[in-house]
Amino acid sequence: MRLPFVARRFANRALDACFLAPLDRLFANRFRGRVVCLLYHRVAEPGAEPVLDAFGTPPIPPRELERELRLLAAWGGRFMTLDELAQGAWPSPREVGLIVSFDDGFRDTYEAGLPVVEALGARALVFQISAMLTEAPALLWEHALYWLGAEDARFRALARSLDGEFAHLAGADARATVTALRERANASQLRAMVTTALARCGEREALADLARRWYPQRSTLDSARRNGHEIGSHGAHHFKRSALDAAAFEAELVASKQALAEACGIVPRAFSYPFNSHGVGDEAIAARHFEWVFTVDGGPLAPSFARSSVPRFTWPGPHPNALRRRRWLRTGYV
Repeated sequence: MRLPFVARRFANRALDACFLAPLDRLFANRFRGRVVCLLYHRVAEPGAEPVLDAFGTPPIPPRELERELRLLAAWGGRFMTLDELAQGAWPSPREVGLIVSFDDGFRDTYEAGLPVVEALGARALVFQISAMLTEAPALLWEHALYWLGAEDARFRALARSLDGEFAHLAGADARATVTALRERANASQLRAMVTTALARCGEREALADLARRWYPQRSTLDSARRNGHEIGSHGAHHFKRSALDAAAFEAELVASKQALAEACGIVPRAFSYPFNSHGVGDEAIAARHFEWVFTVDGGPLAPSFARSSVPRFTWPGPHPNALRRRRWLRTGYV
């Protein structure tokens, strides 16, 4: 089993050679005359927040974000907004339309990410988890789960809180346990187990300090909107769709929409699925509440795209070399 994995990895690395500067122009037409939606998450130096780094999506450093966006602009990228698309604007055959988006809405998105976008004369679309605003200074279940898994004593408190079908995970390692709970538990199970474990740990003020450091203020969102950025919904509590029944999923949409409208003074018109988790029938539910619905299913937009299912390419993580960066920017994949 080891040899095929090594062979696949070697073959994948060999593909990077196709993206030497003289050769990667062969891929230049892939996105021309179309719109590409890019997705990033946290914007921070690796190691700045070890708990989030250990279990969440890796952060992109501000300088790396700037490098990527400047390179796209040099290749004919035209930064666009939802307003422009709604009004029928479209890139020329020699341009690549670019929508820059961020999911989750951590504080570093606003403080480190948006200034990079603004410096390029562009505007971004931030999909905000609304419970970061409405429940602070409490930690969201997901981030509390990561905090519990990041230190041995806290993880033991989590292990003692596991029940039902997850009780057997008490003997697993922290990463396997956190991943299993995040991927398989339903919303009520997650809330109950995380709440019980947090009560065993105490440290309420430490958790409040993390929430204040990680989460934005309402005024932060309002300021971003006034600077021309768009605030969309990433759900109220960032549950996977599989953790919710249809009624609970719709309730999350309604609660998030209302909270963000109160925070920003304008009703959000865009939504992105937490964890890109969605299934049959969800498009219709989301369309009842939002004009634009985004996935992370990959692929550029053609003029006939549907607003109810807008695909994005997600940043794949730190690039091992400059060729891999060019490969991601030229194709959307690595």
